[in-house]
Amino acid sequence: MKFKTIPIKKIDKLELDESLVKDYLKYLEIRIEFLLDRFNRNKDFPGVQTGYNSITGEEFSEEDIYSYSWINGRGLCVFVRFADYFPNYKIPLLEFASHIIGHMRKQWEINNHHFPFMANFDGTEKDVGCTCPEGYKSYSDLYACIGLIEYGSRLKNQKYIKMAQRIFKEIIYSLESNKFISEPDPIPSDRLFENPWSCALDLANEFAKHLDETQYIDIGAKLIEYLLSNFYFKKIGVYVEFITPDGDLFVDEKGRYTVDPGHSIEFCSFCLEFCRIAENKNLYKNLCERIKKVIPGLLIWNVKNGWNKNHPGIYKTINAKTGDPINNTMPWWILPETMLAVILAYERDKKDEYLDLFKEIHNGYFTNYVNPITDFGPFQNIDGNTGKPIDIIPACKFQDPEFHAGKNILTVTEVIKRLNLK
Repeated sequence: MKFKTIPIKKIDKLELDESLVKDYLKYLEIRIEFLLDRFNRNKDFPGVQTGYNSITGEEFSEEDIYSYSWINGRGLCVFVRFADYFPNYKIPLLEFASHIIGHMRKQWEINNHHFPFMANFDGTEKDVGCTCPEGYKSYSDLYACIGLIEYGSRLKNQKYIKMAQRIFKEIIYSLESNKFISEPDPIPSDRLFENPWSCALDLANEFAKHLDETQYIDIGAKLIEYLLSNFYFKKIGVYVEFITPDGDLFVDEKGRYTVDPGHSIEFCSFCLEFCRIAENKNLYKNLCERIKKVIPGLLIWNVKNGWNKNHPGIYKTINAKTGDPINNTMPWWILPETMLAVILAYERDKKDEYLDLFKEIHNGYFTNYVNPITDFGPFQNIDGNTGKPIDIIPACKFQDPEFHAGKNILTVTEVIKRLNLK
């Protein structure tokens, strides 16, 4: 193995200083080299080839190798962003990004201006049992759009900026008209799902930052108003995963209403980032005040109630009434997302409680999740009962190309730098 020791250790005393930033950046360099090595070994693959087992590192068999729009869009976003922050790797990262976007555009063009969840090697959509009807959009379109706006804006490529703007407009329309498909498994018709709206909020924030256009702050505001009004239940103080089509709490067959702590924490993070963007433009003062009243408590509730005290990690879903896990799997992605959320909250409120949470989450991630066999890439899932990695496939069988972990850790370094400038 090229790297035998990880540059990040358990934190005993947290200091948000340049030393911590350097450690995070050294870690990300390891991940960049790992991904570039895969690219160099798979240059003919139509997109990002991360088809390996997160526990053993073994390559997937040939029949399991397909091009995923989720992975391609996320990878494109990460590689272009990393190219701006790691000049020593800029040229190969941009070569990688150019390779990806070429295949993405081909897949979009031959599939009726839709990004397929899973594509064959010729770019045609592979049937996974959940196909977008004409006029519908999906997570594949959403994550492709994230990559397109990142690529277009950072490389000042108007063609891809306009393509991203078009797709984002179509995504918002699909959400508002109930024409959004969840892949690979559709959401049952007896409930509505918060997460696509929340991911669209993240995307609106990115458009606002990249293009500096207030129309995207306006869209973000509308998305937050919708989510707070429909999925946040003030009386019980929770942000739920599902509601009924009539707008009531969705209760499952066992009398539980479900909270997905990771999705709720993401929503908190996106709201905090929205406030930072809006306040810099002196916009949406009342909405930002509402966010300040709701989000800090909601964030802390999710971290504390979702946290597994025996085996560090955050449960996939919990029962909002009792706090008991519904799905006791602990995905990797929740911890880096939570690191970012709590440090954004600390940037706003300067409460030591957030620093304590940050330290605990950092330690849980870097001691439990990173796998030396894959150059410290994360195990996809850890079992909440045993604390051991388990081979459960999330939405995509391929590994995530540092969209959740690497991108969020990089953003954490930006927040640390902002804190040290104040």
